[in-house]
Parts: sequence; C-alpha cells; structure tokens
Amino acid sequence: DSKYCNNFSFMFYGCKSLSDIKGLKKWDVSNGTDFSSLFNGCSSLSDINGLRKWNVLNGNNFCSMFEGCSKLSELKALEKWDVSKGNNFSGMFNGCKSLSDIKALGKWNVSNGNNFSCMFFECSSLKDLYSLEQWNVSNGEEFSCMFNGCENLSDIKGLEQWNVSNGNNFSCMFFGCSCLSDLKGLEKWDVSNGKEFSCMFNGCKSLSRVKRLERWNVSNGRDFSNMFTECPLI
Repeated sequence: DSKYCNNFSFMFYGCKSLSDIKGLKKWDVSNGTDFSSLFNGCSSLSDINGLRKWNVLNGNNFCSMFEGCSKLSELKALEKWDVSKGNNFSGMFNGCKSLSDIKALGKWNVSNGNNFSCMFFECSSLKDLYSLEQWNVSNGEEFSCMFNGCENLSDIKGLEQWNVSNGNNFSCMFFGCSCLSDLKGLEKWDVSNGKEFSCMFNGCKSLSRVKRLERWNVSNGRDFSNMFTECPLI
C-alpha cells in the first residue's frame, strides 16, 4: 500500500514508453518524503493529470522528478501541490524541452528550498519567467545552471523581486540563453554572498549591454571565469 511508503525515488526511472499515469490518481503518497527522479527519463509522458490530487505535503526532495520528460508542455496538474517542505528542487524539470507554460508553479511555496540548481536546465521552450515572480527563494544557496540552455528565454523581468542574498553559486545560471538581450530584472539582486559566477552568462549571444549589473556587490566572488564568454555584442 502506497500510504506506508516514504521513498518514491526512481520508481519509474527510464520508463521511456510510459505515456499514461491516470492509474496513479488514487495513490496515497502523503507520507512520501523523497520523490527524486520518480519520472526521470519518461520521455513519452505528456499528460500528468493523474498527479493532480497527490498530497506531497511531506516531500522534501523533488530532485530530477520530471527530468527528461521532454514531451511535457504544461504543469497544470501540479498547481495545487504543497511543496512547502521541499528543500531540494535541483533538476526537477531538467530537459523538459517542450515545457512552455509554467503558470501552474506561480503559487508554489518554495521558501524552504536551498537547491535550485538545474531546475529548468534546457527548458528550451520557455520564453519568460513571470510565472515565478512571487517565488520566495530567500533560503536558496544553489542557483547554478538553473536556466542553463533556455535558448528561447528573452525576458527575465519576472525575477526582479527575487531575494538571492543567501546564494553562493550562480555559475552557468543563464548559460546558453541565446535570446537574452537585456538583464532587466537583475539590477537589484543582492549577490554579496556569491562565490561562484563562472559562465553565468556564457553563450548569451544577443546580450548587448551589462549596465544593469553595475551595482552588484561581487566582493566575495572567487570565480568569474568565462562569465561573458561567447557574448559577441558586449
């Protein structure tokens, strides 16, 4: 019985032909704490409505849960999930290349999250991040590669109110965001605890100015290597 299980990690890992999970809609996962890589590699999965009523209240590890679900285009089924105890969101939607609509995540309480690395890595259909503008990431320490490879991302103003003051690793955060031409939204970021900034904007081929960052306090930074490599317009 699923209600006695607390570890659901890797349960359907690599099930490349799995396309229908309606059969899971009555599962009681309320005691689950670890959901990491649960559907990792389910590359045929495009409909996750079966998860709509899942109670993930006790979940703390959502690492790579939907990694490689390359046919997922929207996440409406997750809209009412309570992820308030979650601390690890790294790679959660890594490689979801068809994901273009993340409005369902807008009201998520991620205030306990400390690791957001690679969360939207190679989500190449994302164009803006307004859906995340109310996220409280104040406990976040790891932001490395969070939007790495989001090649159609052109507007990051949705991150304007993010409190990243506890962040220490910003390396590769926007690596390969080749449509990003303006860094509006990052002007007021407090990155004073940041240590790693390597490759942060590497490959942002449309980026033509970095004036938005002029007030950043990077006095604790120790690695700035290749931060603006492959940015030919600056």
